[in-house]
Amino acid sequence: MVKLEQIMTAINAQLLTLGVEINENDVKQGFDRPSIFVKFDTSYRTDYQHSFLRELTILIYYFPSDRYRYQIEVMDMQQKIEALFKTGLEVEDRYIKIAGDTEADVNEGVLQMSFELSFYDVDEGAGEVFTKMEGLDFNG
Repeated sequence: MVKLEQIMTAINAQLLTLGVEINENDVKQGFDRPSIFVKFDTSYRTDYQHSFLRELTILIYYFPSDRYRYQIEVMDMQQKIEALFKTGLEVEDRYIKIAGDTEADVNEGVLQMSFELSFYDVDEGAGEVFTKMEGLDFNG
């Protein structure tokens, strides 16, 4: 089963390749620039008998070096982040595709990008989920 912490770790590992500090604390004040902050915005789980569907919205905030002159830097970072996640995300021994579009917006000089992950998983502790059929008699 893929855990939320594993997804966050995989996202941060990808972003670290950009050479920018990743903040893990609240980013309201007191952080270095440039830096990145990652947040799970919404999370849904739909349960089935022995499995579930997980849907997550991932938000990535990029705070550029200069809060007043940022346009080119933000566009460059947007393209780099899009390239990092365009084919999906490798989490442990699983590969999770991006569900839908990657969106980007700049608000007060901060790049905000979002994308959704959607995947099925087996409940931990479900044990043997399926029993293989040994034989089928059509003649009754």
